[in-house]
Amino acid sequence: MRLVPTLTLILSVVLAQDYTWPTNTGKHLSSNFGEFRTTGYHLGLDIKTKGTTGHPVYAVGDGFISRIVTNFSGFGRAIYFTLDDGQTAVYAHLSKFPPRLEDRLKAEQKAQQSYFTNFYLSSGEFRFAKGDVIAYSGNTGFSFGPHLHFEIRNEHGQPLNPLVHGLNQADRLAPVVEELAFTPLTKESWVNGNQLPQNFPLFRDKKGEYHFPDTINISGKLGLSIKAFDKRQGANNIYQPHRIEIYIDEKLHHTLQFDRLDYNWLPTVNFIRDYRNARLNLGNFIKLYKNDSDPIVPIHADSTNGILNLTPGYHTVKILVMDVLENTRVIHGTVFNMAPFEVIIEKIRESNEETTFLIQPKSITIPIQSVVAYSFTPYGFADEKLTILSSEQVETGLLIAIPKKQTKRKAIQFIAQNKLGTRSLPIHWINKNNVGDYLSVNVDLDISHTDAGVYIQIQPKQAVNANISLRLKGEYQYKTIPLNQIQPSVYLTAPIPPGWFENVDQIEAILKRSIERQVRFEFPYTVAMPGTSVTVVSKDGFCSIRTKKSSVTSPTLMWIEAVHKYAPVTKGTLLSRVYQLQPFERPLMKPVSVGLRYPIKLKDRENIHLYYYDQKEGWQFVLTENNSERRVLTGEVKHLDAIAIIEDKISPTIQSMHPGDHGKYPSLELNKFEFKIDDALSGFEPAESSFDLILDQKPLIYAYQPKSKIISYQLDRPLALGTHTLQLSIRDRAGNKINKKIEFIVY
Repeated sequence: MRLVPTLTLILSVVLAQDYTWPTNTGKHLSSNFGEFRTTGYHLGLDIKTKGTTGHPVYAVGDGFISRIVTNFSGFGRAIYFTLDDGQTAVYAHLSKFPPRLEDRLKAEQKAQQSYFTNFYLSSGEFRFAKGDVIAYSGNTGFSFGPHLHFEIRNEHGQPLNPLVHGLNQADRLAPVVEELAFTPLTKESWVNGNQLPQNFPLFRDKKGEYHFPDTINISGKLGLSIKAFDKRQGANNIYQPHRIEIYIDEKLHHTLQFDRLDYNWLPTVNFIRDYRNARLNLGNFIKLYKNDSDPIVPIHADSTNGILNLTPGYHTVKILVMDVLENTRVIHGTVFNMAPFEVIIEKIRESNEETTFLIQPKSITIPIQSVVAYSFTPYGFADEKLTILSSEQVETGLLIAIPKKQTKRKAIQFIAQNKLGTRSLPIHWINKNNVGDYLSVNVDLDISHTDAGVYIQIQPKQAVNANISLRLKGEYQYKTIPLNQIQPSVYLTAPIPPGWFENVDQIEAILKRSIERQVRFEFPYTVAMPGTSVTVVSKDGFCSIRTKKSSVTSPTLMWIEAVHKYAPVTKGTLLSRVYQLQPFERPLMKPVSVGLRYPIKLKDRENIHLYYYDQKEGWQFVLTENNSERRVLTGEVKHLDAIAIIEDKISPTIQSMHPGDHGKYPSLELNKFEFKIDDALSGFEPAESSFDLILDQKPLIYAYQPKSKIISYQLDRPLALGTHTLQLSIRDRAGNKINKKIEFIVY
C-alpha cells in the first residue's frame, strides 16, 4: 500500500548530493527542519557545538562564498556558500571567519561605519573545496546558545530539509505520539455527541504501536490533528516529524511532508499547526488537514485535503508518523460515522438506597445498549462519574439504577449509546429542589471561534428549569438560534457562520417557562472578510483594531473585550484598561493595527507605549506611534493578544563590564570589551540606534547579542599604554537611557 510514497522518498535521498557534515562536534541537533516557531518555521538544522564557540565549520561541498551578512537580531554573522551543484548552504550565528575573509568583512564594516552588512562576492574571490574550514561556530545574532544554524537552499532560495538533501545522520528511534484531536468543520459535524473540538489520548501496546482509546463516534466533515514529535538517540531534544500519512480503510487518504519551505511562507505556520490547541496551552499539534481558505503550502499533498467526510458506518483509521530515515510510528483506530440521537429521561422510582431512571430514544427504534452518568453541583461544577447499580432493557430503552446518595442535591447528566455504537446527545435530570430561579439567576455569555464557525455559550450561574434559546438582533432583523444543553448549566449553539453577525448589535438569551426572560448582551462585533479592511472598536470606544486586506483568510467574527482579570504589570505602570483582542484562538495571516486612546492627563508622558501579553514571556513591548493630537497610541500585533498602555520609566542597567572603571590591564591581555546589560520591561531594539560605544572619542563598530544582552568589541591590536576612556550609552525601547563613562589604564 505504501510502495509509491516510499519509492519517492528513497529516490529523493539517492539523488541528493552527499555532503560532508559541517562541524566536527558530533551530529547532535537541538532543532530540525520545519519545527514550529511563534513567528514561522525553523528553516534549517541547529547543530550542537558542545555548548562552546570557536569550532571549525566546514564546506559541505565544493563552491564559493557568495554573500556575507552581519546583524544583531537575525543570523548574526552568516555566510552563504554557493555549491557547484547549484544549491546554497547557509551557515549562521558564526563567531569568526578565516583571516582573509575576516579582513574582507572588516573592510566592508569600516566603509559603512556599521556592524550591519549584507554584501555579495564573486565566484572567484573566496572558493573552498569540500572539507575546507570556512568559518568558526559561534553564538551571534538571535541565538539562544552556542550552535551552528545550517540551511540548504535550492536555486530559488527556498530552504530544503538538509537531512533529505545531502546530510546524513544516524537515527534508529521512531517518533513519539501522545494525543489526537478531532475538529468539527461544519454545523453538521459531531464528535462523540459534541460539536466542539475534542482531544483524545493515545495508548501504546507492547509492540510500540498506538491506539485510539475507544471507537470514536463522528459525523459530518472533520479534521484530524496529532500531537507528535521525533526523538534521536543521545539527545533529550524533541524534533519535528518528517512525514505523516493518513489511511482510511487501508487506502491512502492524505500526506504531509516537511521537505521544502520558503521565507515568504513564515506566516502560514499557524495554519499548519493546530493553532487553537496551541493558544489554549494544550500542546503542539500538527493539523492533518487543510481548509479551502488556508494558504497553500507544499507541506500538504496537492491532490487531497485530509478532511474526513465518511460514509455511514465503521471505518478504520491508520496514521503513520515517520522521520527522515523512515523510522515509523503507527496509530490504529476506528471511527463510527453516524449522527448522535436524542433521548428522553423519566424518573421511575426512588427508594432509600437507589433512584431508578428510564432512558429511551426519542425517535429512532434502535435499542439503547449502555448509559453513563455524571453528577454536577447545582452551580455547574463537575462532580463524579456515577455508579450504575443495575440496568434492564425495556423495549428500546434502558432502566438504570443509581445510588440515591449520589443524586442528592446534584444535577445528573446521562449519555447513552445504542447497539449500533452511536452516542446520544447528553440529557439532564435536575432535582427540582436544587434549581435556581430562572427569572433572577445571573447569566454569562461566552464566544469562541473555530474552523467550523462561531460558538455562543450561555451559562446560568445555577442550573434552571427553563427552556433556553438565543437571538441575534439587529436594527431590522433577528435570528433565533437553538441551543444544545451540554451540561446541566451550560448551553451551546451549533457553529454559526460569521456572516450571520453582519448588522447584529445585540445578543439575547431567552429563558422561558410561563414567563419569558430576556437577557441582553450588547457590545460591538465586526465581521472581517478576506480582501477587505475593517475596523473593530471596543464597547467603551477606547480600543480599536484595523485589519489589513490579507489579515484573515476566511470570514472571521472579531471583537474586543475589556477584561477585569489579567496578568499583573510588575515592572511598569499600567495606565489603561487591559483589552483582549478576539477571537484569540484564530490565526492571522498578516498583522493587524491596534490603537488605544489615552486621557488628556497622559498627553505629556514620554514613556508610554503599547504592550501585549505573551503567555511565556509576559508583557512585551509593541513598536508604538503616539498621535498626541488625537491622544492615540498605535502599533501592530501578529496575534490577537491582550493589549494595554504601560509606562516604563525604569532605566536600563549594566550588570557587568570589562574593562571595569579604574581597572588596570596588561596590554597583551586586554583583547576584548564586553558589557552585560539588562532592562526591566521594554527591552532593547537590536539596532545600532540603541547603543553607542566610544573609545577615546572614536566610535567603535561593536557586536550585540540580543538573547544574552551582551555588547562586545574585539580589539584588532593591543591598546597603547596609558589611560583610556570608554563611553557607553544604552537606550531601551521606551526611551529610557543610561550613560556610563569608564576610565582604565593599560600597562
